Amino acid sequence: MNPLVPVDQDSAKIIDFGAVLNAVRRRLVPILITMIIVLGLTALSYKMVTPRYSAEGQVGIQRTNEEIVNAQEDQRVQPLTTDSSSVDTEVAQILSPETLGRVVDRLGLAKNPNFVGTDPLSPADARNAAIRAIAGGLTATRDGTSYAINVNYLSTDPVMAAKIVNTTIDEYLTRQQVEKRDERNKEIALLASRINEARGQLQGAETEVARFRAATNLVDIQNQSTNAQQSIAVLNQQLADAQAQQAVAEARNTARSASSAGAGSAVVSPVLQQLRTEEATLSAQQASLSERYGDRHPQVLETNQRLQETRRQISAETARVRQSLSAEADVARRRTSSIVSSLGAQKGQLLQGNAASVRLAELERKATTLKSLYEALLERYQQAIARQGTERSAGYVIARAVAPTAPVSPKKVVFAGGGLLAALLAAAMVAAGLELAENGFSTRRQVERALGLPVLASVPDLRTLKRDRIKSPTPATISQHLIDHPGSVYSESYRSIRTALKVGREEQAARVVAISSALPAEGKTSTSFSLARSSALAGLSTVLVDCDLRRQATSRQMEGAIQYGLADLLRGEATLDQVLVRDSASGAFLLPQRPSTAENDYDLIASSAMQQLVDQLRERFDLVILDTAPLLAIADSRAIASMADVALVAVRWRKTPAPAVRLALDHLAMAEARIGGIIMTMVDLKAQSRAGAGDELRYYKKYSSYYS
Repeated sequence: MNPLVPVDQDSAKIIDFGAVLNAVRRRLVPILITMIIVLGLTALSYKMVTPRYSAEGQVGIQRTNEEIVNAQEDQRVQPLTTDSSSVDTEVAQILSPETLGRVVDRLGLAKNPNFVGTDPLSPADARNAAIRAIAGGLTATRDGTSYAINVNYLSTDPVMAAKIVNTTIDEYLTRQQVEKRDERNKEIALLASRINEARGQLQGAETEVARFRAATNLVDIQNQSTNAQQSIAVLNQQLADAQAQQAVAEARNTARSASSAGAGSAVVSPVLQQLRTEEATLSAQQASLSERYGDRHPQVLETNQRLQETRRQISAETARVRQSLSAEADVARRRTSSIVSSLGAQKGQLLQGNAASVRLAELERKATTLKSLYEALLERYQQAIARQGTERSAGYVIARAVAPTAPVSPKKVVFAGGGLLAALLAAAMVAAGLELAENGFSTRRQVERALGLPVLASVPDLRTLKRDRIKSPTPATISQHLIDHPGSVYSESYRSIRTALKVGREEQAARVVAISSALPAEGKTSTSFSLARSSALAGLSTVLVDCDLRRQATSRQMEGAIQYGLADLLRGEATLDQVLVRDSASGAFLLPQRPSTAENDYDLIASSAMQQLVDQLRERFDLVILDTAPLLAIADSRAIASMADVALVAVRWRKTPAPAVRLALDHLAMAEARIGGIIMTMVDLKAQSRAGAGDELRYYKKYSSYYS
């Protein structure tokens, strides 16, 4: 809908789809032309674009990084679980310059002009240029949330695209194996170096332990300590026994010393007891014999002799026992002293052994630690040697790339869709531009809403008729169509004007009708000529007055010479009957202009003589039609319109600017002319029947059969 035309508030909508559809229908031809041009350019672009092929391969990442030879007890070499971040890292490795450099070297792309161009470059620069070229077309993306990576390369050469993808995958997997092998070799070399160091340290620690043992006579710390403690316990027991025996011996020796000679009986000895018993027996025999036989008796003497011998033996035995007790006491003292000395020596050795054992334990712990380290390194070294040569890549090939047979770009669907979208957008812009550029009226409803005046008729453009079309219409040929085809839609439009003005009826109030327009070439002369002929053919006495002194459009349509004109009549140089010319085809009368007009004749058209002429014509004819000049250009037109009973304004369909029509109506209002309505002229029947919503011609196809 025309943005210059206001719309009733009640019918306002956010989006008036009906108006949009009508605009599309009105602009269908430029829309189709625009779409054809855009689609043609799209097709041309499609043909000019170089086809590009996409080769794709797929690499999988193992969920766990397992070794062929693996020590299950060694937690340091347990399989590692692959997570999402690990997959992203592998993607970065595939696209890394190092991997791409290997691809360039393997395929010799540094010498391929398609990748490095034709300019001379150094080998290093050529290699870098080829790497950048590959990086521009190579992509590696994770396939969803899986552990698969899609490797894709876009190129104009399908075979080269597949080669680059497959070589990239191979170099990626090879690089992983090489890096693992190099890492394994470094690990083995490092372990070998550490093992040699640990071996030397262990040997030094064990030598130091052996030397310390030899220097301290410590063979077995635990056993030696236990033996020493047991020896001390035995010596303590022996010391107690020896001290007890010493006390007994010293007590007996003391008792012997205290008894002296008279205390010999204190000395206890089985021999002495036997000798004393024998002495007692002999003493009793001596006494008995002495009493019986006397002192000189041989038996008494023999008994005395035996008694003395016994007493001598007692004395000798007593001396021997006393000497034995003294020696026994001395032995007991020496034994006790010896045990005390041995006990002290044993305790000293124990204390000395404890101090040495602390140092020895420290040396042994150091040696044990070094031994454990050496054994761990040796075990790790043996495992590394066992795994050497079994390195595998963390990835594996799921699918290798094959040379594509169909290009991925340009895609027909994408170009077709994009071209269609561009065509629609361009067509929409063209249609919108045309709609915005057009500030005229298209339908009866627009005029009535915008101007508040009724549209008496929509006069079709004879160039748009399906039958009896007039290619180069003039006011005369246009009005002649009305005579030749009285049943046509064109003729019917003028019947509508007469019906609206009630021409020929008793209640006809407007006998003088001024027809004008805001601007030139709006169809007012054709309208005036056709309305005059239509009325005359209806049996009404009709006169058409050419009031345009400058253009004289109506007068130029007449055949033959014009002797007198309107100016002559107004000056009184001719009578009305002399000036009137009858149209033989319709019976209407014409009041023309003579071709030659003086400069002072321009003021006659708005003079009182003109008013008198209008009144005279009103009395003589049933209908007087005043064909005036454009309202905005000529002031006389407004004066003539005020002389008429009613003024009609011709508005050219979709051409006359709405502001110009409003200005023209304002001029008529200021001239106090009575405005009877609007006549839509030169309406395109095809366009209006297609998109003339709000106009009766919108339904022309439905009732066109009524016209002949």
